[in-house]
Amino acid sequence: MSVENIPAEQVTNKEPCKARNDQSIAQIKNMMEEEELRSIPIVDEENNLEGAIGYRELIRSIQFNPERTGIEKVMHQPPEIEEGSSLVDLALLRINSGRKMLVGTEGGKLKEVVGDKEFRDVLADVDELENISARDIHSYELVKVSEADSLDEARHLMLDKNISRLPVVDEETGDLTGILRSTDLLRAMVPRESIDSGGTSGGRSGTKEVNIAGGIEKDEMSDIPVKELMSRDPFSLKDHMSAREAAEKIYENDATEIVFTDAGTPESILTVKDFIDYISNFAPGRTVMVSLTGLEVPEEKSAVHNKIKKQLKGSLGRKLEKPEEITARFRKAEKDGKKHRWEIELKLYSELGNINIEEDGWEMLDVVDEALNKLNTVVRKKKDRKKP
Repeated sequence: MSVENIPAEQVTNKEPCKARNDQSIAQIKNMMEEEELRSIPIVDEENNLEGAIGYRELIRSIQFNPERTGIEKVMHQPPEIEEGSSLVDLALLRINSGRKMLVGTEGGKLKEVVGDKEFRDVLADVDELENISARDIHSYELVKVSEADSLDEARHLMLDKNISRLPVVDEETGDLTGILRSTDLLRAMVPRESIDSGGTSGGRSGTKEVNIAGGIEKDEMSDIPVKELMSRDPFSLKDHMSAREAAEKIYENDATEIVFTDAGTPESILTVKDFIDYISNFAPGRTVMVSLTGLEVPEEKSAVHNKIKKQLKGSLGRKLEKPEEITARFRKAEKDGKKHRWEIELKLYSELGNINIEEDGWEMLDVVDEALNKLNTVVRKKKDRKKP
């Protein structure tokens, strides 16, 4: 079925897990951990929606005492689903809001939610995923950690990079050994009343002391290695496939991501958010033609597509009202030993007219970054000149 014809009613969860506004942050954290939720709605005793709490708010509150932090300090207002919405509308709302959960209400009462699992469960029905490769939408800019890195390092990486999971590798071999998700990090936030040797628990301060598996006590998150909390069963595959096949495999394995490996080493990751990003491009006025010439290696094409897509969804896209097409022509110029110098001619067609950017350098992706940065600068200057 086409993305535009999949109604929101087919996606939403009418019986969501929810928390009450009289519960403590520690209790809500436990619910999110048990249900593997990245966001949870907060309601009053009559099911009136009060707001929502996301894992980011909780991860940030790790530095404070969860017992003394009221939920109102970490609660936000989730974006609301409009009546008659389609899957494309849901994807666009998710991307534009930056929130992990969408809600539907009726008379102020919580009616339904859409989170990662709800998006995931409908992806295999999307016709548009049939004729594209998974490598066209997954991320090659892989951020990973080693087993020996600290939870504190991992937490900062997630917050700084705006990501929810980190593949974990063996420090010596670089092989994939696990994955650390935001929901795993929540296990470091445990109140003192749940102290239980042999599991994750909090000390007298609520967050500063943590008992990890085996009853080993650590004083700070910086003392806890990633290997103590990571999941040791990451869903990984060696072969690439169509995006629809990848969606089916994610669903069948009750996963939210696939880590693609080469000889045991993680090369890229495909998440539910990558699918959501792709689907949001089918919203009216959002489709931009991207044409690449001069690249033969599929991985290079995919990496360049991802960089252009990221710019269109970021600062460049916010400056443009009607972007129509971006073309990038690559050419290998002089050679230094086995290494070629790359030349790129980048063209943007939009309401600002035609903009041409030329750039060259030894590292292909660095050349792309520089060309896109220059394009962004030119667009900003043209936009400023048009202001009254």
